[in-house]
Amino acid sequence: MKFPKDQFWGLPCSLYIYINDLPLRINSVSEPVLFVGDTGIKISRRNLKDFCSLSNLVLSHMIKWFAAYNLVLNLDKMNVMKFTTKNSSHSTLHFGYKEKYIEETVNTKFLGLQIDNHINWKNHIEQMIPKLSAACYTVRSMVHTSNINTLKSIYYVYFHSVTKYGIIFWVNSS
Repeated sequence: MKFPKDQFWGLPCSLYIYINDLPLRINSVSEPVLFVGDTGIKISRRNLKDFCSLSNLVLSHMIKWFAAYNLVLNLDKMNVMKFTTKNSSHSTLHFGYKEKYIEETVNTKFLGLQIDNHINWKNHIEQMIPKLSAACYTVRSMVHTSNINTLKSIYYVYFHSVTKYGIIFWVNSS
């Protein structure tokens, strides 16, 4: 399929420029993580008050950046997670924009990985189990009717891809 010169996957080319332009606005105070349609912002501060202040500043910069391109940042789809040790005391985060607060969560899905605030992979593993169970069933049901190359292909498509995805993030976990 051929697209007109001013379009990229059927969308105006300027949308591609929007995404690449975002880090320039917030890079000095945070670490943006951009991947296709997902955007994450990493902010690190030991002091909770400093963290909340900086988070509000980054959010304000993002809202202004979106407005400059006639876009709207949907605060209802945003959440914030504070990574802590299991022994640390819990203190609620409060930040937002114009009486709209961003929900704090202890577990979220980012780039297909279930991440929790203690970097515990229990939820991610629980999400993988039904997929791996279905993969095992598929291999077992095909073992008597398929040759070894077909079984290997089934393994790589249904099992290996699920276990390998995101391994760079969770490989050091027990």
